[in-house]
Amino acid sequence: MNLPWNLGVKVQDLDAELAFLERCGATQVQKGTMPSAAGERAFGMAFLGAQRLLLFPHVIYEDALSEPLKGGLAHAVFQVERVDDVIERYRKRGVSPLWGPETISTPFGRRRIVFFRAPSGFIFETFEALA
Repeated sequence: MNLPWNLGVKVQDLDAELAFLERCGATQVQKGTMPSAAGERAFGMAFLGAQRLLLFPHVIYEDALSEPLKGGLAHAVFQVERVDDVIERYRKRGVSPLWGPETISTPFGRRRIVFFRAPSGFIFETFEALA
């Protein structure tokens, strides 16, 4: 895995969060939508320093959780060469995905993604960029 590609943040008010981040000096602040099975999903993006933040009112894996997902930092995202290799390596070590794998389309291109959850509740995503 490489350094985090982005940090995922769950927000209640996307516009208020983006305005706050902009006041804090965030750059490349923008809003957009991503297609999903449930329709278009709103998201925001901003950079704090070199770190990309992606903000979502509803996080894609949220319905797979046994308890409500609180607002704030939701997950870290890491790019990998092949998601299926990660899944197989983790499976051999007794680790199962929380959500996925799924292939999705994003403003950043097509991706194969999968989420994992540690006993502490820490959630991270691995993604493979697809052609």
